[in-house]
Amino acid sequence: MTADEFIRAHGEDEDDRYELIEGEACERTLNGYSHDSVKNSLQKLFDRNGVDRLGFECWIEHSFRLANSSVVIPDVAIIRKERLENRTGNSATTGAPEIPIEVAISDEPWVLQRKISSYLANGAHAVCCAYPNLRTIVVYTAHEWRELSGDDKLEFPALLPSVSIRVSDIFEGV
Repeated sequence: MTADEFIRAHGEDEDDRYELIEGEACERTLNGYSHDSVKNSLQKLFDRNGVDRLGFECWIEHSFRLANSSVVIPDVAIIRKERLENRTGNSATTGAPEIPIEVAISDEPWVLQRKISSYLANGAHAVCCAYPNLRTIVVYTAHEWRELSGDDKLEFPALLPSVSIRVSDIFEGV
């Protein structure tokens, strides 16, 4: 299925239950307390750390069109403000967010891995997967991955030089 076909079939869905991942329509998992708590915590922490002063926005569940084979909705997305200027309507933003973050609780591993690959292939600086049950964040870039937990810092110095978020703060209260 192409992105255009997917948008025609699912573009008007109010609940955003489906994503297109490399040509395959995949149902999104239902969100629960832990999922939403981590997602909201990430947004608050990025906002408090001043991503807006660096020319970025932190958005929850915004749609992105990746090439012609994927339409995805990351749980949290760090995106350059300029990419959102002059936008109208409900169309997906073209290209990957600079930093998509997926909160993985009951996601199928193959779906998650294909999304990570697709984000990176379509311009993401890094991709993060937050695992509330493990209280860890895995950060993927084009050349490596690293696992963070506890007092480790979630940082992207080349993109967000003054932003530093302690991993344990992300999972506080979960």
